[in-house]
Amino acid sequence: MNRSLACAFCALLVSLCPALLRAQELSILGGATTSGAFNRTSKAWQVDYRQDIYQNFDASIAYINEGHFSDHKRDGTAWQAWANLPLFDDKVALSFGVGAYYYFDTQPAGVGDSIDVHGTAPIFSASLTGYLSDRWFYRVLVNRISPKSDIQTNQVMVGVGYWFGPNRRPLGIDPNKGAAEPEFVTPPQLTLFGGQSVVNTFFDEKAWAGALEYRQGIMPHLDGSATYIYEGNPKTIRRSGFAVQAWPVNTFVDKSTSVGIGVGPYFFIDRRHPGTQFRNSPAAIAPLVSLTLAHQITDNLVTRFVWDRVTSAYNRDADIFLVGLGYQWR
Repeated sequence: MNRSLACAFCALLVSLCPALLRAQELSILGGATTSGAFNRTSKAWQVDYRQDIYQNFDASIAYINEGHFSDHKRDGTAWQAWANLPLFDDKVALSFGVGAYYYFDTQPAGVGDSIDVHGTAPIFSASLTGYLSDRWFYRVLVNRISPKSDIQTNQVMVGVGYWFGPNRRPLGIDPNKGAAEPEFVTPPQLTLFGGQSVVNTFFDEKAWAGALEYRQGIMPHLDGSATYIYEGNPKTIRRSGFAVQAWPVNTFVDKSTSVGIGVGPYFFIDRRHPGTQFRNSPAAIAPLVSLTLAHQITDNLVTRFVWDRVTSAYNRDADIFLVGLGYQWR
């Protein structure tokens, strides 16, 4: 899957999510990753958002960090469909998932440099989930990632998760039945951020970063944003620019906390790499995919965390971690 196809997949998700965001699970897992031949081992962790589509059928979006080998530092996003087998009066569920994994693999390239290899691989997963209550659960997860032109890996992870549905977890019934979902439209917000940028090289150059975002709900569960981003000066880049994104979003139980995923173009200038994409111009465009978590403090004040992933065309991918305070009005 090339970058344009991955962005189209994101756009499809954006169009579908407002209709699907009714019952959801968020889990955090950690464990180990091994190479395909089981001769190398590293740490692994994953953040997983799983969405009920119909009884015993789910879809999920996950961020997977496969750890560090001597010649590979790979992470990425997995998009999967799941079939569930409920056991023991719905207190345990055995699930099998299959999908596509869009990865970013940082590899050494000579003395003092590295390259960012982008690609897509099939991912096959199995999980065992035990529900500790009608909100909390534990999960054991196994992944197999099998790209054709990169290393194959396996992950075994254990973690905990929380059900964020509008009603208590509906054991054994259609998750779309039950309490009616309240309409949620994000009011206009202006947020100032500070944080850190990390360039994805083997040396993980870091710098202070900042951003200023205007966000507006377009329709229930879909936001639009316009953001100025300053990535700081982490030696290998000096990048800043303007991003426009669409965000499927959803609220938690009390509607004061929301999560979302954003996708859109990032128009930037890199003063350390002028003309990296367009001849005779220092400007360039990169896809920007982001995750956000926000909490409403008062009627007008909002705190927000954003994790941006910049996918470059010149081996300078970056993660930008931002925390901000925003003002909203109606």
